Amino acid sequence: MASSASRKRLHDLVEDVLIDILIECDVAGVLALSETSRFFHHLAFTNTVWHSLVTELVQRGFIDRRSDDEDLKDLSTEQLIGIVKRMLHGPKAWADRPSNFYSVALRRSLNLFKKLVRKPAVEAAAPLGEAKRIVLHPEIAQGPAMSPFVDTWNRSKLLPGGKYVLFLNSARLECWSVFEDRLVWKHIPSLSTMDHTSVIDFEVEMAECEIAVIGTCQRTDPGEQFVEITTVNFTTGVSDLELVSRVPEEPFDFGFECAVCGDIVAVYLRLRSRVLLINWRTSSRILISAESIENSQIAVIPDYLVVTLDATHGKHRLTFSPFASIAFWEPNDHVEPPSTHIPIADLPFYSVLDEPLSLGSQPPCRSQGLKRSIWVHENPLQRGRFKIWLHTWFDGVPALCSFECVKHNAGVSWRPLSTTPMPIQIYPRGMSLSGHTLGYCRGYNGLRIVPPDPTDKESARRQIVEFTGRAPFVYLSSFSGALTYSTDKELVVVYYD
Repeated sequence: MASSASRKRLHDLVEDVLIDILIECDVAGVLALSETSRFFHHLAFTNTVWHSLVTELVQRGFIDRRSDDEDLKDLSTEQLIGIVKRMLHGPKAWADRPSNFYSVALRRSLNLFKKLVRKPAVEAAAPLGEAKRIVLHPEIAQGPAMSPFVDTWNRSKLLPGGKYVLFLNSARLECWSVFEDRLVWKHIPSLSTMDHTSVIDFEVEMAECEIAVIGTCQRTDPGEQFVEITTVNFTTGVSDLELVSRVPEEPFDFGFECAVCGDIVAVYLRLRSRVLLINWRTSSRILISAESIENSQIAVIPDYLVVTLDATHGKHRLTFSPFASIAFWEPNDHVEPPSTHIPIADLPFYSVLDEPLSLGSQPPCRSQGLKRSIWVHENPLQRGRFKIWLHTWFDGVPALCSFECVKHNAGVSWRPLSTTPMPIQIYPRGMSLSGHTLGYCRGYNGLRIVPPDPTDKESARRQIVEFTGRAPFVYLSSFSGALTYSTDKELVVVYYD
């Protein structure tokens, strides 16, 4: 009996040690180990393991936790796994739902129509049911109904984790607590000594749980343009100015925008297809021109610049360049714009991937300026992996392409995931990790959520998002699918089931 009891204690000890090891893994590692044996499958799906996995995803900002949500420790393993699935696939309310009254004849006609035009026309669907609506009350100096340039003056963004909203209204940038409906931080431009300094765009990256790196694009009354990088502690409301950089001027009608990725802030200048890379840690910068590459789109991931190249012979090309291999960085200057620029073709391209598309071999339509129709999402299941969504056109036919990028010791590897035709009426304004597109629809005064690939191949229906009052700018959260927008009186965050 003593020997049997000792073996049982040893078995329990082994299980405890293995569980301690599992909770240090990411979701992909746990799932991979669960496939090796029944014993590891049992361990991998214990509540302790999944509570730890979901808790880490919450801490990293991949999962929003609202103030009225149940405590994670009170959830079953199945409920915890359901939270992760929702993050990957989007809200169930966004699923493509076919109408029950379609007849067989109508389905056949619809299939024939799909073959002729490659994609069915977008039709109206029932309004989506809301799971939670949160209303905040900042002072709105200029609401959507008051300004024709609302994209510039009225923007909001729900930060990862769902605790804070950055709100740009009438050239004023603020941070509001979602749970407490209170002002946490207000941006004061370092250029305030100049006349009429306006914040026209912003971007943010959460460096830690309560600390953010915020890039703001600012324009002065004479037409000079600057980018300012600030670190903010949302717990204390204290901010520190890290860097100010002068940016080349662009006509007022062509705004400029930025992206924050670790030590790098990328400033996208639309008209002349240029990107200014700023390393705010080393106070250095470099201006890159992409004018020689038509229809190029540029994004950043940690340590790399991602560039899409023009499609030829039915193939779409991606390439990326390590920041560490780019020469000719110059010291930052807050008074003068960059003195020189380098053509993007002179960058040290690390690799090129040719991805055959299923839309034929027609060349894409031409357009002027740097297009910002590329979205990059970190893979929550495995560190070092990224999903890239690219909205592009081929002979007037829009398509949504997705790729996976994997960082490893040898560099970066890529693989194509999907290519899906898109409704031609949709103008994409946001993209979630799950591939749901938030877009304005031509001929319809509203927004639609378009699934990446309909689950029912015979259904032409898409989901419509309806808003109370006008909402010209709506932000789609990458992982939670929450929609954030403002009206003339309030700031709204909406979650869906």
